[in-house]
Amino acid sequence: MSTHERVGHGADRLRVVGRRDFPGVARSAGAARKWVVELLHAQMAAETLETAELLVSEVVTNAILHSDSAGPGGLITVRVGLSGDLVHIEVVDDGSAVNVPAIRTTDDDGLSGRGLSWVDRLAVTWGADRGDEVGGVVWFRLPRDGSATF
Repeated sequence: MSTHERVGHGADRLRVVGRRDFPGVARSAGAARKWVVELLHAQMAAETLETAELLVSEVVTNAILHSDSAGPGGLITVRVGLSGDLVHIEVVDDGSAVNVPAIRTTDDDGLSGRGLSWVDRLAVTWGADRGDEVGGVVWFRLPRDGSATF
């Protein structure tokens, strides 16, 4: 099974609860954020849902800005799974020959470049994968009960 067909990246007993494709355009970040909130509002604590909303927006925006998904016909796929006490969210893009997801050093006055830093700080765990068949995948996990793990 390719990375594109699965959700979980090693998570056991992960129940897929949603998958949706979005065009590789700027407005898709808001649409993806809204879809995730609607999908998960009854599945997790309010504070975790707010964190999920922020991180989905950041990761989808990064995929649009830094991958080939912004090209003609480009897509971003958001997949969501639940496992016991965790929610797993991943964003799949069309990949890039020149960009790979990385935490950037930013200054206090910078207006961009903080997305993966927030993912790193707020998620229980996260990662980024690349593949010839898939493109790029950035995934993260959050506690469903709102407990802080950082």
